Amino acid sequence: MKQYIWISFCLSILLSACQPSGNSNTGHEGHDHSAGADAHEDHSTESLTLFNDKTELFVKFPTLMLGHTNQFLVHLTNLESYKPYTDGKLTVSLIKGGKGVRQTVEAPAREGIFTPSVQAKEAGVYTLVFDVESKYGKEQFLAKNIRVYKDHEEAELDKKPNAAEGTSFFKEQAWKIDFATSEAKRSPFQQIIKTTGSLLPAVNMKKQIVAKSSGIIHFQSQDIVPGKTIKKNDAIFNLSGKGLAGNNISTQFTKAKTNLEKAKSAFERAETLHKDQIISEKEYIKAKSDFENANVNYESINKDYNSNGFLISSPVTGFICDVYVNEGQYVQKGDVLAKVDQGSKLLLKADVYQKHLQQLKHIKSANFKLPYSDKVFDTEKLNGRLIAYGKNIHEDDYTTPLYFELDLTPELYAGSFVEVYLKSERTSNVLHIEKSAVLEDQGLKYVFVQLSGESFEKRFVNIGVSNGREVEITSGIKAGERVVSKGAYFVKLASMAGALPAHAHEH
Repeated sequence: MKQYIWISFCLSILLSACQPSGNSNTGHEGHDHSAGADAHEDHSTESLTLFNDKTELFVKFPTLMLGHTNQFLVHLTNLESYKPYTDGKLTVSLIKGGKGVRQTVEAPAREGIFTPSVQAKEAGVYTLVFDVESKYGKEQFLAKNIRVYKDHEEAELDKKPNAAEGTSFFKEQAWKIDFATSEAKRSPFQQIIKTTGSLLPAVNMKKQIVAKSSGIIHFQSQDIVPGKTIKKNDAIFNLSGKGLAGNNISTQFTKAKTNLEKAKSAFERAETLHKDQIISEKEYIKAKSDFENANVNYESINKDYNSNGFLISSPVTGFICDVYVNEGQYVQKGDVLAKVDQGSKLLLKADVYQKHLQQLKHIKSANFKLPYSDKVFDTEKLNGRLIAYGKNIHEDDYTTPLYFELDLTPELYAGSFVEVYLKSERTSNVLHIEKSAVLEDQGLKYVFVQLSGESFEKRFVNIGVSNGREVEITSGIKAGERVVSKGAYFVKLASMAGALPAHAHEH
């Protein structure tokens, strides 16, 4: 029941988005193509949809005839954002034999919509040219073999049968939502092995913090918890020997200092005797070595020692990933107190089944996604590299592991389960589209193909392999056709609404 309520709600939004406001004569509110006293509402409307790499130009205009000023309703959409042009200058030209007529409008009549008008001087076949100047640069769109008729009779004799109409989904609707179209392309597409895996800490990325003596642990601050970011040499713990008898940090410091003083005195005496050749070279070298060792031992303790005990610092910059002790806990020399992750690398571990083992030598990269997100990550874009794959098969699940090292990003966490799409270095030319374009109805896959700027057709397709971001199409559409890659569900709702009111998309 909730599902039907939600669909009804969405349909009401779609329909309301196209209702005329009744407060504008120049906006994109009605199919009023009049341009003064010579308006001709009794003949058909034509449309063109033209593309370049960054822009879609969709234009509606009346069948062109002599004696009529013809208004063009030009819709300009930036394909990267699928949002309307909010400014810019547009010139429309009708050219025949190097001569023609043109008009320039300095700004859109409404966001995304320009309304230039021209009147042809003679009947015949023209080239229709649209020149655009905007923040996106200078662009030009051409349409050849545009006919200008001398009268209604000639236009009726040349009238072509209406093409099959699809689902109407107007630009004003698409511009308000997360919407996009993309071209079906035939190009190299890597063979894919779909499997599962996990994200692991990279080798040598985690550093242990170890107690160098026995004593009582005290935290340097109250926020020493997993996830805290720290810098190299930041103090984390203080190891105290107060109240403890025997081998603790205080007795170690006292012993090291006493040994240094003794060794220093012995070395100074040996140095004097060696000059007078009273002791041998061997005795002198031993006294010097004892002094140097005692000094190193003392300095290693003294550099982090204070009246409260021994400071224990982070060996690297990163974040605390584990803390194994509590405030006031007694630890012994060698106990692991915490772990710090340098946080720059991760391992992607993919579990490859037996049947794919022969393809392992051809795998160079992979896509992967987290189960709770549609975002697809590419190992190549994360500076990933294949570091190893297993040489034996696990008995429990008959898989062998394959490992990529890659850069860590804030969206990725060690320990996460992932879906993996291993990409072979061997490629072939196949027709493919974005995976987000494919919808499903009772087990059948389909897409919405763009017939024109505001018309879409539901087309059933058969799909092949997927790399997580794109999917191979084995039948149903052709190379060069455009499909809805974002917002396809809204087009589906519009198709369920049936025919829209005749007045719903008036200019």
